[in-house]
Amino acid sequence: TTHTTSGFGLGFSGTFGPATIGFTQASASSADATGDTDAAKLSTSWSTMGLGVAIDLGDIDPFLSYGTAEGSAGSVDRNKVKHVHSGSEIGLTYALGSDTITVVVGSLSDQYDTQAAVDKPTTWSTMEVGYATMVGPASLAIGYGTIAKADGDGTASGDGYSSTDLDVALSISF
Repeated sequence: TTHTTSGFGLGFSGTFGPATIGFTQASASSADATGDTDAAKLSTSWSTMGLGVAIDLGDIDPFLSYGTAEGSAGSVDRNKVKHVHSGSEIGLTYALGSDTITVVVGSLSDQYDTQAAVDKPTTWSTMEVGYATMVGPASLAIGYGTIAKADGDGTASGDGYSSTDLDVALSISF
């Protein structure tokens, strides 16, 4: 089958004083190119965007990231399917001499729509706290995190799921 495909992408990374910024934008699409009016109704598209910012303020280094992706296939006449995904996090690393504390809070969202039904997003909320220290040749890192899932429709498997975890890592250097 004959089809056309087009796409573009743009990426940037730069440092401005204490801030480092990265940005990416890309999209692509395809469509039937035979001229068949029925087949010409078939198409796909996808776009994505990501942004990250980190700031070096000495002992305190905040950061944030955000990303989104959206794709679709079909057409209105053929029950078009659309997927929208996004996520973000914000956090900081705090230095206390050779020790560090890291805190991160984030969220994710997934939404799947068709012409027949509009889905409410499924979301995840996350939180992490970590501490790392050195004692002579030994390093100790302790981390605690939580995640919770919620489905806006209340129909997805795992709706209401939540978990916590505790990680401890000990390493020795010679």
